[in-house]
Amino acid sequence: MSNVQKLPTAAISFYTVNKAGRNFDVVLVTPCPGKDLKTRLRRWSDREAAIADAKATADTMKRPFKMRGAAA
Repeated sequence: MSNVQKLPTAAISFYTVNKAGRNFDVVLVTPCPGKDLKTRLRRWSDREAAIADAKATADTMKRPFKMRGAAA
């Protein structure tokens, strides 16, 4: 029986916040060749609430939180 090990080339998923019309989505992004896979988890009407939720989720799931542009 062999042990499964994490490959060093494995892409790490991360959480971010995207603007969607008047709302803000908490999104899980999984880097893939060609185009990233984006999964919307929750929708917020307040940007700060969305960022706080994404940071808390990233911390709980032990994944990075990334924002495009200025640091949030």
